Amino acid sequence: MSLILNGIFKDDMVFQRDREIRVFGLASNESGNKVVATIKDKRKNVAKAETTEIYEDGFFLVTLPPLPKGGPYTLKVESKKDPEKIKISRVFIGEVWLAGGQSNMEYPLVRSEFAKAEIERMPENNIHFYTVPVAGTYDEKQKEAEETSKWICVDRETCKNMSAVAYYFAMRVNEHLAGKEDDDIHIGIIGCYLGGTSLASWQSLESLEKTNEGIKYINEYLDEIENKSEEEYEKELSAYEAELDRYYSRAQVLFDENPYATYKDIENRFGGAPWPPPVGKTSLRRPGALFDTMVLRVAPYNLRGVIFYQGEADVEEHYDDYGAVFKTLIEEWRESFLNRDLPFLFCQLPMYTSKDRKYMGYDDLKWPKLRRQQAKVANDVKDAYMTVLADCGEFDNVHPSDKKTPGHRLADLALRFVYDFKDIPAVSPYVVDIRRGEGVEITFGGDYNNLNLPTSLSSDDSGFEVAGEDGRYYPAEASVDFDGRTVLLKCSKVEFPVKVRYAFFSYGMANLVSDTGLAASPFEVNIDNTIGDFY
Repeated sequence: MSLILNGIFKDDMVFQRDREIRVFGLASNESGNKVVATIKDKRKNVAKAETTEIYEDGFFLVTLPPLPKGGPYTLKVESKKDPEKIKISRVFIGEVWLAGGQSNMEYPLVRSEFAKAEIERMPENNIHFYTVPVAGTYDEKQKEAEETSKWICVDRETCKNMSAVAYYFAMRVNEHLAGKEDDDIHIGIIGCYLGGTSLASWQSLESLEKTNEGIKYINEYLDEIENKSEEEYEKELSAYEAELDRYYSRAQVLFDENPYATYKDIENRFGGAPWPPPVGKTSLRRPGALFDTMVLRVAPYNLRGVIFYQGEADVEEHYDDYGAVFKTLIEEWRESFLNRDLPFLFCQLPMYTSKDRKYMGYDDLKWPKLRRQQAKVANDVKDAYMTVLADCGEFDNVHPSDKKTPGHRLADLALRFVYDFKDIPAVSPYVVDIRRGEGVEITFGGDYNNLNLPTSLSSDDSGFEVAGEDGRYYPAEASVDFDGRTVLLKCSKVEFPVKVRYAFFSYGMANLVSDTGLAASPFEVNIDNTIGDFY
């Protein structure tokens, strides 16, 4: 077996500073073989390590000592039993984040709101971007994709197909680190995402089997493919891909007219893209698939943390299963990247409803229920942080074009909790106490001095609702008390309030915001809950 590095090891790559550097790939497991990795500058070796532990399948891992920010360096890797030496040029030591999830993380900068202006004024930067090749099975096709994959140095041309959320995240982090005399720090973003994917695709079957909720995902998939032959699946897949190609060929007409067209522009012109794809034993979106073929292709690369935007694919059938499965995903990713404390920053779903449901006046509350599951994960899991997007979202558009807001809010979480910028407001208003007074009084925590509610709102528009012992909710009048951190509710239709909820709808106005511009997290609580137990 020839010496092969995993596809992420390419020119212009970035290693995480101040953490051990892991170099991995395949080599001959012939007795006496060893793999040596060296990081060099023009004059000397900066770091060097070797391993003689090569597994039966040829996998090896060389661990080099931590290095401070720096570069460009050269990475050289050689095997005692292979005459060829691998040389990687322009290697930097900086900050590395993995951007994961589905379509709203995948959403490219060029299709986002105000992309033209953003790209035209883009400053010089030290941001690098690598996209993990997508595959349902690890085969020759993916090996070829890995061979041709590369790290991109972000500029006004190369940025266009980069994840918009990850772009805004990296630019904001870069800006603040530069202010701490890290002006030459290089930031690496690893894009590991695919649109329309469920949580179940991004973790192993063994991880899913840890919970009843995860087993439910597996059983649904097995039921769906039970009577489908491989030939039938391949035929369905071929027809689907042909239809998808025709759709995007038509969409190219719009791109030619307007290179910065958003996905909503495309949908308005040509309707929605063909969906869903067929399901089979080798489909991309089956449980466990993308964990095996994408996450494990870059693990155990050392990371500073993960940013994650996912949930839309699970909201219809798994809105009450999501939290339990998400917790096991975070646990497994941390194990895979050899970091039990790996920071995991994620987006709570924004507002959304379809045109049909809005006009029918129908809300099954699945979106707020999944948001509640996400909030519970942030509350329960150490070093997991959620950015609230209750003031974001677009009517009848599951792919909102504003990607600056989620990108910046994720960055603020990273700056506050990972990089220790204590003065950056990152925590949205959240409930810390609720009690009965003349009506209901709710005290909020978070990073702000004063809460804001428009004074012109009627009770129907406040976003707050109160329920009595019968469980039936009614809109409540809401105002901010003089302390700036307490909201007072009044509802003449409820004599003895038992429950309160805020912004607990799929789509609507979330009007409670802080003076630092952060939206309050949606919630539904029992007034007699133990303080702090609001999920």
